[in-house]
Amino acid sequence: MLQLGLSGLAVSALPGCSLFVMAGKMFFGDPKQKSQFRRSTGVDLTKGEKKLLIACSAPHGVLHRFPAIQIDLVDRLTHLLKTRGVKVIPSDDVATWLDDNGDWGDFGELSARFKADFVVHVTITRFEVDVPNSSNLQQGRMSCRVEILDCKKTGSPIGVFDNTYDMSYPKFPIQKENKSERIFLESFMKNVSTSLAQLLYDHRASEVIS
Repeated sequence: MLQLGLSGLAVSALPGCSLFVMAGKMFFGDPKQKSQFRRSTGVDLTKGEKKLLIACSAPHGVLHRFPAIQIDLVDRLTHLLKTRGVKVIPSDDVATWLDDNGDWGDFGELSARFKADFVVHVTITRFEVDVPNSSNLQQGRMSCRVEILDCKKTGSPIGVFDNTYDMSYPKFPIQKENKSERIFLESFMKNVSTSLAQLLYDHRASEVIS
């Protein structure tokens, strides 16, 4: 689970601990809980009335080791959100914009180009899969900031959501010999993208990654 409410990887802010989830389901069933975005804005993106654009930025140090991470995360989030009925600008179109312009530029211009109601900007500040001072252990760690801008309400982007998150997967380091880096990275990215996507749509407690 994540700090500050993003659940599922290595944190403790939302009700995601399996014992509590199991006990809750026994007495209350498995009701949906509102997403952090919906609690902040009152907007249910799964109704398909608002169009979302997802952007991701990362520092040079992260891009040097993981050059495709920005578009990879955009692609994963786009796919996950579409399966929930959220209208999202195709990740291929977003990738083309980034290739053509070199950076995201002005989000007002970007949202106008794609007629997006909201821009979700994930800024990765840390992304690692190696454990410091160890040659045979691996653990995914990611720190990021998630900003969401309303680009239609006033005609210029206005921040409606802004939080930072620290994620780790799994909860404790594992031996590298148990899983190749490629397979491990795939598992880590799947966990990260699912947890970030759940910020944007209502979901059941049983769906939270533990």
